[in-house]
Amino acid sequence: MKQFFLIDWFAFLYRAYYAFPEMRNDAGKNVNAVYGFLRMMLKRVVQKPDFFMIAWDWPVKTFRHEMFPEYKATRKKMEDDFKDQIPLIQTIVQELWIPSLIMPWYEADDVLANVIWRFKEHEDVVFQLFTGDKDLKQLLDDRVYVVSPDKEIPYKKADFLRDYGFEPALIVDYLALLGDSADNVKGVMGIGEKKALTLVQEYGSIEHMYEQLSQISVSVRNILEAGKEDAFQSKRLIELAKIDMSDKKLENFAFGLDLALWMEVLGDRYHFSSLKKTLSEMKKEAEKPQQLWLF
Repeated sequence: MKQFFLIDWFAFLYRAYYAFPEMRNDAGKNVNAVYGFLRMMLKRVVQKPDFFMIAWDWPVKTFRHEMFPEYKATRKKMEDDFKDQIPLIQTIVQELWIPSLIMPWYEADDVLANVIWRFKEHEDVVFQLFTGDKDLKQLLDDRVYVVSPDKEIPYKKADFLRDYGFEPALIVDYLALLGDSADNVKGVMGIGEKKALTLVQEYGSIEHMYEQLSQISVSVRNILEAGKEDAFQSKRLIELAKIDMSDKKLENFAFGLDLALWMEVLGDRYHFSSLKKTLSEMKKEAEKPQQLWLF
């Protein structure tokens, strides 16, 4: 089976910024997030996936802001020290010829989902989705795995069924009930994780849940009735949008690690000496003559 690695840029860069100490380049700029991001990318590309892609968020308002102007209004402002490193990492990613994709008006989650939907017809491809976002677990199936940036073991559909007790697609309904304070998605006030889990396990989608209100206990029914508008709005905000990707070809995301290029860019151009050392050792190992055993 061929491997397609898909990267949620923010999950990695955010983790890198807080995981690595301050690191100044020759211009006196902090590049700890850049270094950490590249180090984590290298850890993935050495696994030699056949296809690779980094998905970026549209940097200004998306269609979700048009739907709900307060979307993400409560999110803490990105620190300047972190924000200032984003253009540099995007430049380096281009110089390394790493396939990337950004779509106007959409978030990285939408991009990642649509790339998977676009190429699921290729039955010989397994998709590993590197992200920390729960809502992307809805994509899980026999050939789509989710890998957290801080873990190595893929999270599979069987793991999801064990943890949640319902099909992955229904996590949208579960999250619509819970809401997401980070994105200012309200959810249904009064419904916590345990109750949301039970409701989705028993009734499935929120559409079906509201059709079956008469079967739900009076106390919970009252909560759901009061929060109906918020529940459906939350689901619309959480749902992954469909994007026309008919012009995208699988070969657009073909990837091969060019060690010489990475050494030149990361070591000589940007002076990440430890990364250059790692790449140099990899190059030497790759150039070793193969031992032929004769029997």
